[in-house]
Amino acid sequence: MDERERLAASFGDMRRAMIPAFLLDLLDAVEGGDELSLTQLATLYVLDAGEPVSLGALAERVGRSHSATSRLVDALVRRGLVERQEHPTDRRVRRVAISKDGQGLLRRLERTRADAQLEIMNRLAPADRALVGRAMALLGDAAAQRQETRPS
Repeated sequence: MDERERLAASFGDMRRAMIPAFLLDLLDAVEGGDELSLTQLATLYVLDAGEPVSLGALAERVGRSHSATSRLVDALVRRGLVERQEHPTDRRVRRVAISKDGQGLLRRLERTRADAQLEIMNRLAPADRALVGRAMALLGDAAAQRQETRPS
């Protein structure tokens, strides 16, 4: 097994150990017990990362058809997580933006994830915690660079 395969196996082991409990915690963090699909969650993160966008631009970004994205946005609007807005200079154009409730939901989910990760990190020796913290920072930087080079 080469280094790349060992790293992939380590990532897989970590995910299998962490994700089940994390996902159950996420379900608890969503108010009202209503579940979010991965596509809905990804859409909220896309909208949270930038300015309001047209439905067409959002469809392209999330890789769905215009009609599927319209239904997706409708569902998120009904839940109060997304809102439709008029374009400031062209009233014919409607844009989609994350709502304050949507932002609040993402922050709760992020806090839930961070709490779970910190609980795991606290089981490590201080030197190992520092090493993992540095590795996470490096991975975060690499992920940000990857995101910058992805087509929007």
